[in-house]
Amino acid sequence: MTRPNRPLAQVLIWRLTLIATMIVVLNMVVVGLYYGSDRPELEAEVIAEVTERLGASMEGNSLPANAPARDIFADHPNAYAFALVDRAGVVVDAMNRNLIPPSAIDIFADDWVTAVDLPTGRLVYAGHELRDRIDGLRVVFVMASDPENLLRRALLSELRQHVWAPVLPMAVFLIAASALVIRRELAPVARAAAWARSLRPGSVVPPPDGLVPSEVTDLIDGTQRALDRLSSALAAEIRHAAEAAHALRTPVAVLTARLDALPPGETTDKLRDDLAALSRTVQQVLAASRTDVLTAPTDATLDLRGPAEAVIAALARFAYGKGVELSLSMPDAPVTAKANREGVELALSNLIENAVLHGGRGEVEITVGPGPTLSVRDHGPGLSEGAQSQVFEPFWRAPGAVAGGTGLGLAIVDRLQRAQGGAVAVSAPEDGGCEITLSFAVPKS
Repeated sequence: MTRPNRPLAQVLIWRLTLIATMIVVLNMVVVGLYYGSDRPELEAEVIAEVTERLGASMEGNSLPANAPARDIFADHPNAYAFALVDRAGVVVDAMNRNLIPPSAIDIFADDWVTAVDLPTGRLVYAGHELRDRIDGLRVVFVMASDPENLLRRALLSELRQHVWAPVLPMAVFLIAASALVIRRELAPVARAAAWARSLRPGSVVPPPDGLVPSEVTDLIDGTQRALDRLSSALAAEIRHAAEAAHALRTPVAVLTARLDALPPGETTDKLRDDLAALSRTVQQVLAASRTDVLTAPTDATLDLRGPAEAVIAALARFAYGKGVELSLSMPDAPVTAKANREGVELALSNLIENAVLHGGRGEVEITVGPGPTLSVRDHGPGLSEGAQSQVFEPFWRAPGAVAGGTGLGLAIVDRLQRAQGGAVAVSAPEDGGCEITLSFAVPKS
């Protein structure tokens, strides 16, 4: 199963998003490696954050007992410690003081950091004088281990400041702006594709309006030239088919007239049947050539009752000669469809002729509706499931089919329906026979 191709705009936007994501990830890796390798800088960030939190929780000269800043010291008594020391060197508050070296209390520098690598790990202790205070109160902080992952939080903070805040919004903006530009610049390609899909041999469709890139202009010009060549070739084929059909009509008519002069008999009847089959083949060849130039009108509607009545009137004598009765069922109200009248009449004629020839004696029912549909049903032997899937293939004939056919009738019906945006389907009614339904597009209101 072939995977459907994705739109070019979607592919470009996806790849741009992938590139932007890689840039953001690369920035994160570089910044993470840079700051992750600078442990003293991360420790300084941790010290600044903890001391700032302690200072913000102060009420006057004391830290409330229920202050959230105390939580990590209470939860990890062997990892973190702090002391609030006044200008006289008196400790006014402390937690886990056993972790604080006595010498750290006596250091009166405004800001200092000391780190010692011990066999049990790295011991960091620091002092910081609280800002915006006139009493000279300072904080001594000790970190013997880091169960709260304060260092990791500091690293994430650096990533937020140096990657997520400046780079990520820029990447998102770049993706959004590029997506808008890509869709806008590829709009002419979409218009050219829509124009190309609307082209049909023999039809005249003006190229898309508006400015288009030179590459798209070349594509449109090349497509138009190719279409012109195809249209010329198709016109020649149609002309040749029409000329051949016209040339064959005269000798067929002459032969038919001469047959009427022959005495009745089995041989005469067989010759007459052969000539009728030849005449139908000529008409089918001509109909097949017309399917390539048939299109459904875009701004007009067709009442399907009219073609149905016309076709039945034209084929009534043919059906009577085969011992078949044609019946027509249709509503009183118009049954409108987006369809080409000539195409509808050709398709319906082929269906009725097929039903008359292969459905056996009896009745062939033609129904208009419900909705924009036409159905033809016979009461013959019907078709097997396997035959139903092959019945629209050119030159295919069911086993035991009546002699004289070409296997083109239903194939022409299928081509006619697709040419005007319709469809054809075959089914087997429960009480026997075969029913083939033509469906058409609903006209725009």
